[in-house]
Amino acid sequence: MKKNNVRLTMYKLIFFLIIQNHYGQFLYSSNADSLISQNNFTNPDTGLVNKYNPQKPLWVPVVESIAQNLLMGGFNFATGSEFAKISTSTIAHNFERGWATDADGFPTNMVGHPIQGTIYYNFARSSGYNYWVSLGVASIGSWQWEYFMENEPPALNDQIMTSYGGSLIGEALYRLSSLIIDESVVGAERFWRELGAGIFNPGRLFNRLIYGRTSRVTNAHLYKKDNIFGEVAFGGNNVAEGTNIKDGNKNPMLTLDFVYGRLFKSSKIKPFDFFRFRSAINFGNQPLIGELSLYNIFAGNVIHFQNKSKFIYGIFGYFDYLENNVYQVGGTGIGLGIGYRTPLKRSVHFIGTLNAGAILMGGANSDYALDNNVDFLDSARTYNMGPGALIKAETILRFSFGSLYLAYDFWWIHTWDGAPGDEFIGMLAPKLRVRVYENWFLGLEYLLYHRFGRYDNLENRRYRNNEQRFFVGYAF
Repeated sequence: MKKNNVRLTMYKLIFFLIIQNHYGQFLYSSNADSLISQNNFTNPDTGLVNKYNPQKPLWVPVVESIAQNLLMGGFNFATGSEFAKISTSTIAHNFERGWATDADGFPTNMVGHPIQGTIYYNFARSSGYNYWVSLGVASIGSWQWEYFMENEPPALNDQIMTSYGGSLIGEALYRLSSLIIDESVVGAERFWRELGAGIFNPGRLFNRLIYGRTSRVTNAHLYKKDNIFGEVAFGGNNVAEGTNIKDGNKNPMLTLDFVYGRLFKSSKIKPFDFFRFRSAINFGNQPLIGELSLYNIFAGNVIHFQNKSKFIYGIFGYFDYLENNVYQVGGTGIGLGIGYRTPLKRSVHFIGTLNAGAILMGGANSDYALDNNVDFLDSARTYNMGPGALIKAETILRFSFGSLYLAYDFWWIHTWDGAPGDEFIGMLAPKLRVRVYENWFLGLEYLLYHRFGRYDNLENRRYRNNEQRFFVGYAF
């Protein structure tokens, strides 16, 4: 599960956004925020789903996950990867040693493994299972890989990021692919829809092929659909040392943001009835993936007030990945959140959310990490790794001409492996969008990053860095 091609995955996501044809209100866009979506979607009929897409035996996605591991392991072995040279003795040693951590690079551990987990997850999801069962199948697939398919000790960080992190991204991809699939059409349109849905969700495409669903023609409503709102923007950023904004590392950047569903919905809330995905792709001298984050709801309840304002509380999931030439921050977690929204028809509309949760596994770069080799490996990481906690707060003021957005994220990561101590990291992000023509807008964003590294036997470190972004975007 090493060296996953995260670049290809981002290009697949770009392709998905290009072919989408769903317009409406995006929670944080400049023009469409003030609109109320007119699209009303109904849930699939359970009887029709059971008839056309009957649930497969649970062993099917489990075997598929193991088979994929065997194919991948065989490829790694054939191409000379040292970690793939396994035997019965390496497997026995893994069981004897038990869980450890690994020294993979930050993108591999924090993005590559979760993307691999989306395939395990969608083997189960496309076989008729819900989020929680599919998460279990992803956990089995990851466990089998860690103990049987590598000659290094099984990495607990990989297990968490592949299974739970993969389930978060995997369910988002499943929901989005359902928006593309249309089994009532044939010919070229059908081909491109199946390809578009499958190119970034190969686990689902594989099952659709073997179950005969890619060629099936029916008008039955079999897949849940909901509103999707978003924006794509292109511009440049300047990553500077300290708080100086004059000098820095300049870079072209493409950002992709979208929201699925409604956070303040009236009906019963189920896992992933709402999620928000954000990404930033660099084209210059910064890492390719500058940001990849996902925020979703698992369960919750909405309270309606007489003035038509709304309050929500619930359980939420979090996936964060931020990287540039100055800092690395990433992790996945779960927690509690609340939100408040004023009536939509007011001239100035306010939305605010507050979340606090646990980081199941996270990582952050540290000056001292390279001085601490990973146990049982003659190598070290550039970052500290471990569990922790997070706080997320954001507000949005929407006007007729645009929007003003303010967010603050805080991560605490306690080092399990690396320089002993704790990393305390914060990110303040104000953003202004101004509509210039129809769905087109101009935007300006400022990111202030601060980190305090408190170490057990080393000198503590404090850092501040800032980034400025200017962009032209289109809301859809």
